[in-house]
This record gives sequence, C-alpha cells and structure tokens, in this order.
Amino acid sequence: MDAAAFENFEKLPKEKQQAIISAGFLCFGQHGYEKASISQIAKTAGISKAAVFVYFGTKKDLFLYLIAYFRKELEALFIEGTEDYFETTVRYIQIQFQLIKKHPGMYEFLRMSDGKIFSKDFDTIEQFLSEYMENATNSVFSHVDWTKFRDGLDRTTILNLTDWIGKGCLKQLEKTLQPDDVFTEISRYLAILKTALYKAEYL
Repeated sequence: MDAAAFENFEKLPKEKQQAIISAGFLCFGQHGYEKASISQIAKTAGISKAAVFVYFGTKKDLFLYLIAYFRKELEALFIEGTEDYFETTVRYIQIQFQLIKKHPGMYEFLRMSDGKIFSKDFDTIEQFLSEYMENATNSVFSHVDWTKFRDGLDRTTILNLTDWIGKGCLKQLEKTLQPDDVFTEISRYLAILKTALYKAEYL
C-alpha cells in the first residue's frame, strides 16, 4: 500500500478525516468487506461517492488504509513493552479497548477483519494482514524475557495460547458484557495462564 496515494485525504481537515474513517469502520464492520459499498461509506460520512474514490481509489485501498490507521493509532499509544510477557499483553489489549471506545464501529471492523475476507481482493488483504500481525507482534514483544516460561514452551505456542484465550473471551462475552468488563475478564484469564506457564521463581 502506497502511503503517498492518500496525500489528498490527509490534507483534509482532521474533523472531516475522522468522519470518513469512522464511516469506513462502521460500514465495513456492519456489512463485512464484500457487502460494504463506497456509496454506504460516503453517505455515512456525509460526502460524495466520487470524493471517496478521489481520496482512496478503491474499496480495497480504503480497507487497507483503515488497518494501517488502527496500527498507527495503536503504536502512538503503546510506547514500549516490558520484560514480562503478560504485563505487556494486558497493556496492549487495554490500549486496543481504548481505541475501540474512541472510534465507533472499530470493534466490529476489527472482529470482521480478523476472519476470512471472501472477495477477489482476498490474497492482497490476507498478505497485508499477515505482515501487519507479524510486525506488530515483533514490536510489542521485543523486550520480553522468554526464559521466564517453563521449559518446553516455544514462542509460537505461547502466542497461540494467548490469542485463543483473547478471541474465546471476546466470542463468549461480547454480547453480554460492556467492553471494560470484557477487558477485565481477559485480564483475569491471562493471570491464570501466567501461573500455569511461568517458572515458579517468576510468579
């Protein structure tokens, strides 16, 4: 994705940028990638359909821009992790929930983009998301001391266990609890996981 392609969009007043970004999150989140349309996004943002095409070119590029925007916002708030994997993870998730509360529709957008994108654009989007996740993981956990974990636990296994617990909590609790309460429950499960996976001297 060429950042220079969005130069016209980023020259807009911040308020107008936010209206378009929020509309993108909301429409993609509500309707999914395939069914969301530029017309819907434009109407929600209060601008013309032609303007969206001028700013982004294609629906795919708008979608990728929103992923990149989320990452930029996240990185601005998440300055640096610590040696403790679970402390870092909880902080990282907490910041994500802060952003979700700031941007209506972002939660649904992230839940949708975490699944399969059934579209002719699938390969491009999947590659972008894969690279994003790899870069984000390397950055967030760059200071983690992996020797604190019990012998026989490799990095991939640890990351998978954490990811599955987080997604499982969201799936089970998102319909019955508010975001702050979901965050509290995820933190509680991660504390249990820490007890199970860390060597005794680090508990």
